[in-house]
Amino acid sequence: MAENDTPRVHGIVLAGAYPDGHCALDQLTPRPLLPVAQQPLITYALRWMRSGGLRRATICANSAARAIRTHLGPAAFDMRLEYREDWSPRGPAGCVRDAGAQTDADTFVVADGTAVPVVDIQELLEAHRASEAAITVVVGADSAGRLRPTGVYVFDRWAFHFIPEEGFYDIKEKLIPRLYAAGEHVSTQMARAVAPRVVNADTYLALNQWAIERAAHQAGASDGFQVAGEAVVHESAVVDPSARLLGPVLVGPRVSVQAGATLVGPVSIGPGTSVGREAVVSRSVVWSGCGVGEGAFVDRCMLADGATIEPRSSVFSAVRAAGRPEGSNARGPGRPGKRPWNPIVAALRPAAPHQL
Repeated sequence: MAENDTPRVHGIVLAGAYPDGHCALDQLTPRPLLPVAQQPLITYALRWMRSGGLRRATICANSAARAIRTHLGPAAFDMRLEYREDWSPRGPAGCVRDAGAQTDADTFVVADGTAVPVVDIQELLEAHRASEAAITVVVGADSAGRLRPTGVYVFDRWAFHFIPEEGFYDIKEKLIPRLYAAGEHVSTQMARAVAPRVVNADTYLALNQWAIERAAHQAGASDGFQVAGEAVVHESAVVDPSARLLGPVLVGPRVSVQAGATLVGPVSIGPGTSVGREAVVSRSVVWSGCGVGEGAFVDRCMLADGATIEPRSSVFSAVRAAGRPEGSNARGPGRPGKRPWNPIVAALRPAAPHQL
């Protein structure tokens, strides 16, 4: 896509997250760095901006700013990146004003760092300019058909006049009503598709599944991945010929999938992970350096870096981290002695050699 013909369009990624103590993910890593289909979540917004022709962006974060800077550095995706730490906090609108005021840009493309933008940037910018709006809000339909903001906005510099220089200021609850009250135009742009946003473990799994299902269309040989049907496997991974990969499956570098193991998508197996003999990993996200023991069954789980699952154990709907006691957050069977997922395990097990 052609570059923007003006340097006066600037990207802003709102990457500040304020943990409320109810999301297990916040104990593991800053949300903008959560791996989604084995890429840090914040990189989706940055790649989207770069693919739309933007060359400059500011990342607004709080305590995560240093970790993000260390991970990405001053330049990524052929973009000039700047960082702004928000300790007040200033809120989304306040952060946009503070970041934008430090640039000479006239127009600002703003994206929530906990979601994956999918709208076409050039179409969005053209619609914003044609509408002569103070801000344009990108909306999409949720599962119930209701229109919701997607976390993507276009700001005109004029909108900064309606944002206080101090204090917390939100976009939806404060800025937009104030613009309406002042007679300023607020435009909406409908997104053709909406990706889930990460607010808890369930939405994190949903976003990973969304991204994994699309990985086969985006992976390239230049990244070392090979595509076979719905499976995307890194060239350095070792997958035993007797293992089964069913549905959308993403297998990262240096992964070992041993004999008789079964991966049921959407599933992502992160770098350096080992899946033992006849183990089953289903509808889960596995980070780096994990170990799934022989004969284990893992369904709809998230395993953080270095997490291990004991051989022949069953873990269902759990968030597991390295060093966390086995079963400390796994959902057990409804009654002692009854394992309701045993029929699923049996159905997914590879047939015995004499049955083939």
